[in-house]
Amino acid sequence: MDDRICYLGAQFVIELSKCTPEDCQMIKSVLLSVQRPRPAAHFLQKVFLLAEERRPLLIEMK
Repeated sequence: MDDRICYLGAQFVIELSKCTPEDCQMIKSVLLSVQRPRPAAHFLQKVFLLAEERRPLLIEMK
């Protein structure tokens, strides 16, 4: 069971890294706004943390 969860988490992180920053934030907001059991909430928080670590830093130049 844990291997499947790790695999799904890794796939989710990869797909999130392909999204635009706006889409990623929208997905994060929607998924984290719903009350979930503690293990599911912890899983999603970890996935979004890993996805943000993979995303390159966005620096705005004015």
